[in-house]
Amino acid sequence: MNYERVLLFYNPRAGNGVVINNLDRIIAAFQRRKRVLVPVRIDRGINLDNIFSSLDKGGFSKIVAAGGDGTVHAVVGSMVKHDVDIPLALLPAGTANDLAHYFGIPTSFGEMLKIAVADNCVRMDVGLANGRPFVNVLAAGVLVNASQKTDPVAKDTFGLAAYYVQALSDLPKIHPIPAKITLPDQVIETDINAVLILNGRGAGGLRSVVPHSVINDGLLEVMIVRNVPFVNWGVIALSVLMGRHENNKFISFHSTDRVRIESEEYIVTDLDGEKGMPLPVDVSVLPSRLEVCVPADWEDETC
Repeated sequence: MNYERVLLFYNPRAGNGVVINNLDRIIAAFQRRKRVLVPVRIDRGINLDNIFSSLDKGGFSKIVAAGGDGTVHAVVGSMVKHDVDIPLALLPAGTANDLAHYFGIPTSFGEMLKIAVADNCVRMDVGLANGRPFVNVLAAGVLVNASQKTDPVAKDTFGLAAYYVQALSDLPKIHPIPAKITLPDQVIETDINAVLILNGRGAGGLRSVVPHSVINDGLLEVMIVRNVPFVNWGVIALSVLMGRHENNKFISFHSTDRVRIESEEYIVTDLDGEKGMPLPVDVSVLPSRLEVCVPADWEDETC
């Protein structure tokens, strides 16, 4: 019997080295399925575009992304750029693991590995920001740099708590940002604190930022946080943590397949927790662009 080939992209530092510590286990699990793993170490200086540009697209039956949301972002970005449409399996080993959580992939390494080697897949949308793909979220405005500024050692040691401590330290810097948000049916010009454009439901480890979002409906969810008085930030933060902010007077939601965000201020965006591009940014969606391995019993809870 001929063995299929599987391409494994792994971050050696993710999750305090959990992938490295289980590398032989991963190889053995795929070999039992008559698949040979081809590992690629994701590290500084490694350009995934160089790998995908020379990839024999018909030579692999699956791609595995082992790491956090940043690893998934990098892998999917290169897949889209180079027109690779191969099933993607996730071995979430990062801090937030927002995409993996959306699909109900367990935190137990043994259980997530079972899903990765199996072939139960669904298709999902992918966002585009000025032509650059993102999987889960684009964010602009106050506090969005928390994930980028958080010390990597602190993330590995304290997990999501490190994000929140960094975000709290940034609260005194809050100021209104004049923004113009252009949707297909309206133009919104207002002072904001933040804009989030979500493909899934969660971001930065918060699981219900947009509770009604569906990842394969051909739409993105735009969440606008208007100028919030400082004294109200505690209540806002608590309601977002509990997923009870949909009726908050400072927050509005819009479903769309495209949106443009502009500002007179120099504002840099955040894509899936990684540094994005400065405004203005044009955001659109690629419907059903990516095939992802999910648990056999997975159903979208919003359907």
